[in-house]
Amino acid sequence: MAPTFKIALIQFQAKSLSLEENFAKAAAEIRLAASQGSQLTVLPEYHLTSWVPEHPDFIASCAESVAYLPRYQALARELNIHIVPGTIVEPVEPIMSTAPGMSHNDETEASRPLVTELRNMAYFIAASTGDILSTYQKKNLWYLERGILTAGRNSPHKAFDVPLSGSGMIRVGMLICWDLAFPEAFRELVADGAQLIVIPAYWCLTKINPKILALNLKSEVAFLDSVTVARAYENTCAVAFCNAFGESQVAMPILGTLGKLGIEKDDMIISEVDIDVLRVAEEHYKVRTDLQDEGWHYSRCVTQTLK
Repeated sequence: MAPTFKIALIQFQAKSLSLEENFAKAAAEIRLAASQGSQLTVLPEYHLTSWVPEHPDFIASCAESVAYLPRYQALARELNIHIVPGTIVEPVEPIMSTAPGMSHNDETEASRPLVTELRNMAYFIAASTGDILSTYQKKNLWYLERGILTAGRNSPHKAFDVPLSGSGMIRVGMLICWDLAFPEAFRELVADGAQLIVIPAYWCLTKINPKILALNLKSEVAFLDSVTVARAYENTCAVAFCNAFGESQVAMPILGTLGKLGIEKDDMIISEVDIDVLRVAEEHYKVRTDLQDEGWHYSRCVTQTLK
């Protein structure tokens, strides 16, 4: 019999640059999830800093947020629970740039400003050991993130194995927010065997383009409700979508959404995933079977091979 496991999605809007307060809230919810038998908890994107790139302290706060990763690892060990701590925006090695109108020959230390490269990272932390099983850098940036974040375009989407308590294993992939809009990302993960795709998000539902709101006040809700479930069906996989602003849900093929959280509401939802449902879905829809066919007419679009 295929195993089942519980996924806790912790939905909340982080307070801007209030790292310790946001971590304390997240840690308390993770403890509650563990006490209710959850084996995996997922936090939203930008859950430590929020998204305030215009703030003069944003880059410094991002640098400080890196220190919270070991604290999540300690929680995973203590509580024996897998943790995806939303995303952590990390500065990478500073890049020296030449000031306008100057050549590399005549610039001085004072005239060379530091340009900090930022990357938006998701981590999967293992229960019991606290080991980092996988990392993922956001590839598809929302237009407001471009010029601030660096996209992780130089590596393929890869899945990884995650042990379940008791017995069993599940193969997992990670995406971030706007990646949801790209079916190619899912196909690449599914081609690498992913059964569960975890997506931390910071997807605004109401503060959007007025022209969109004039056409449909619930446009983004419709987007998330339809696409999240569609991705689960078309890839015969589970999709765990945890969004700061609402509509957090686990979607499954055959079953649809297993329940979701409301808009602009801090809350937690725990959903039980039956891996056998994924098997039944694949037996019926045969998506992965087609992906493995050497003569499949879309094979050139998939760069990975199913394991």
